[in-house]
Amino acid sequence: MRRFMRTTAVVGVLGTAGLLAIPTASASSAAQTAAAAPLCVTDSQTHTYGKGEIRVCIENGQARVTGWVEDLLPGGGWGTPDGGCVIWWIRWQTASGEELRGTPMACPHFGGPAYKEFDYDTTDESVDRPVDGITGVAKLTLGTAWA
Repeated sequence: MRRFMRTTAVVGVLGTAGLLAIPTASASSAAQTAAAAPLCVTDSQTHTYGKGEIRVCIENGQARVTGWVEDLLPGGGWGTPDGGCVIWWIRWQTASGEELRGTPMACPHFGGPAYKEFDYDTTDESVDRPVDGITGVAKLTLGTAWA
C-alpha cells in the first residue's frame, strides 16, 4: 500500500509539472505572434453634419489608414448649410510626441464628392505630410474642416 501511495504521488507531481509546461509554451508562442501582428484600431461615428468609419493599422512605425467619410449637409459654398467638409482627425502617438493629421475629406461644398473612401499609408505624401515613428493612436475624431 505504501509503495502504491508513493507511485501515485510521483505520477501526480510529474503529471502536474507536464500540465503546467503546456500553458507556458502556449503563452510564449502567443506573445511572439502578438508582437508580429500589427496594432489595429477601428471607429465609426455619426453626427448631424456627417458620418464615417475608419481603420488604422500600425506596424514598424508606419500605419495603413482605410475608411470613408460622408457629408450629410452637402449644400453649396461657405456656410450653406454648414460649409464644412467631413474629415477624420487622427492624433498619432509617435516616438517624439503627438501629431495631428487629417484623412482625405468629403467636401461637396466646392464640387467634391459627398462620399469619399480612402486607403493610404502614412508615408504617402500625396495625402498629407508623412508621420514617422508611429507608436499608437491617441484619438480618432470625426469632425469638420474647411478646404
